Amino acid sequence: MKFASCRAAQGGFLVDTFSKEYNKTTLEKSEFVEKSAAAEIFRNFDYIDFVCSGREMLYFSRNYPPVKNSYLRKIVAQDIESETPFKEDEMLIEVKNFQKGSGDMNVFAVRKDIIREALSDFDDAAREKVRSIVPEEVLFFKSDIPVKKAIFVNDDYSLMVLPDGQIVCNGGLNELRNDMLAIFGGEDPQAELDEWLKVAKDLSSPEGLSDIEVRIRRTIISFFEKTFTFFAPFAGETGETAVFTGGILPDGTSEIIKGIDSSQFSDSEFIVYDYTYQLELASIAVEDDSIVNFAVGDFAYKGGFAFLKKRAIIAAALYFFAVIMLIFGMEIRKGYLDSRIEEGENRTNQLMKEVIGKEMPSLRQALSIMDKTIKGDVNNIDKKSVYPYSALYIMEVIFPYFTFENSTIEVSEISIKEEGKIRVVGTSNSLEDINKFTDLLEQDPLIDEINRGQINTRGEKSSFNISFNYAGPKKEDPKAKKSKKKGKENSD
Repeated sequence: MKFASCRAAQGGFLVDTFSKEYNKTTLEKSEFVEKSAAAEIFRNFDYIDFVCSGREMLYFSRNYPPVKNSYLRKIVAQDIESETPFKEDEMLIEVKNFQKGSGDMNVFAVRKDIIREALSDFDDAAREKVRSIVPEEVLFFKSDIPVKKAIFVNDDYSLMVLPDGQIVCNGGLNELRNDMLAIFGGEDPQAELDEWLKVAKDLSSPEGLSDIEVRIRRTIISFFEKTFTFFAPFAGETGETAVFTGGILPDGTSEIIKGIDSSQFSDSEFIVYDYTYQLELASIAVEDDSIVNFAVGDFAYKGGFAFLKKRAIIAAALYFFAVIMLIFGMEIRKGYLDSRIEEGENRTNQLMKEVIGKEMPSLRQALSIMDKTIKGDVNNIDKKSVYPYSALYIMEVIFPYFTFENSTIEVSEISIKEEGKIRVVGTSNSLEDINKFTDLLEQDPLIDEINRGQINTRGEKSSFNISFNYAGPKKEDPKAKKSKKKGKENSD
């Protein structure tokens, strides 16, 4: 995917070309494109971000009440109508809070006919690809270093932006270019200047420069000193100042600006951003959805056909892939549920055998036996259905041992193994209750191998973990019966 950030300049466009693959964006080149060639260039882009002039922009900051955005826009529109000759329906208005920690709202407003005129430089195909229309003032709030003020120097105007408003003056880079043209005395000074710019070396240091290079360096310094002097009365407190240059300048101009004596401009340090950085900054801010965008209503992004076609193909491919994955996932889920059902049935049969003592044909019948046994309804139950080693039978025997009168024992776990190994875990408010519990167990002739484990006391609670063997009722050995009978006959 390719996209561009651009702004109008010198009868054409300053253009940054970007390529984007997944989430990685790469700047391919920066160039000046004449209007006659712009249509061909823009045809290759999927979308375009356009930075519009701040000269006709109404920008101010004001502390508005914390109300809904719809109400806030009405209040702002009323202020604009009362303080300017423009009506709300003639304007595009956007309100943002770029000053974190402050209640001030930044208001950006521009007449619709100004935006319409700015977009007239695009042909119809490129016009539909304009994704965003960004006022250049917002770059002041999006610079990588927080600054107190910014100066934008463009072709035919200069602009100082402060947190609470802006000042515009006529005169810009066109004036600087005219001063540089005067240095070349040939038949075609413009061609001479263009050729010189192509081969000009870095002018940041005065050492080793030719006579023309020295004169051009002095011209650049003189122009920016005059610009800073104009804005000096409005500069306010000391602090760093961002300088945004809106055109192509000789190499080293940024360093020249940084080295200008700023004593007349509140002793401010100048931080210079060329047009390439500005256009890159605008595209990043649009991607983050954290910028003012006037591409709304009549100026909303239409999207190029090729761009939409790519998106439609990708969306369709993703849709079919999602359907296939859904079907595949459902089959996996179905197999998983089948295995869980089978596992549940096996577990149910095992639990019925553990609790009742033998496998039952249905869970309902097992629950019926459990209910009758717990209620003690022995007249309606086959006693043989509850076997000596069943969990239910063991619980009936063990339960009374820790539920004696005034017992503070709370049992949290009873585990019963097939070989008759029982484990009881719980807590008590009294060690005596735990001792009484173990004494009762010791008195049961069917219980042996009692292991009190370790009793831990914390605060008023004592925890215990007691294990023992439960032998169950002893069945008489038939051989023992016969030997008894023989012994009795012999004694007779």
